[in-house]
Amino acid sequence: MSDRIYAVIAGELAESRKISDRHLGKIPDIIRSSFSDVNDHTASENTLDYKIIRMDEFLCITAQPQSALHAVLMLASIFRFRSYTDLKIRTDLRLSIGIGPAELIKEELRESDGTAFRMADTGLRSMKRNQRLSITTMDDELNEEFAVACGFMDILIHDWSDEQAEAFFHRLAGKNQTQISEELNISQPAVNRRLKAAHYDAIENLILRFSKVFSEKI
Repeated sequence: MSDRIYAVIAGELAESRKISDRHLGKIPDIIRSSFSDVNDHTASENTLDYKIIRMDEFLCITAQPQSALHAVLMLASIFRFRSYTDLKIRTDLRLSIGIGPAELIKEELRESDGTAFRMADTGLRSMKRNQRLSITTMDDELNEEFAVACGFMDILIHDWSDEQAEAFFHRLAGKNQTQISEELNISQPAVNRRLKAAHYDAIENLILRFSKVFSEKI
């Protein structure tokens, strides 16, 4: 059995019952496009291997757990923007990160099993209706710390506008404000306002904390 630590992410569409069947049928394509956007702007060793389990549910894994929160927030922000652009509705993903060994990894991801898979699934199933992010590790003290942080993140993600989510994604993709302004065809001060309203600086601190913790553990 390998002691290697993985990050497994279980995700689903939030409040899918409120989405019409016509719109729900388009969700898998938006999820695929969102993963593609994340992986296109991520170093090759940090990309997410994913599988859509059913219409609005998916599973993914990375062998670089220190980058998992960064990738998950990229996914959350670009999905928010894409779903509004494509469907003209405001919706989110619910995302649960499990950090631990993945004792049985199969080529078919849905057939895989292990500690990280179970923590990700349990985290997703135990999330309340308004929750958007869950982080579970094998360290109880870390779980308490991240539970508080995720509580604040739920509020911030819920309050993003679609334009803020778009700017947030591009900033996480490594672009500076000038590059984002050129990409979105808006002024640099407008980019700055969107990032401030999305609380980018505060969220970046959480990403850095998460990365530091798991860089020390692998």
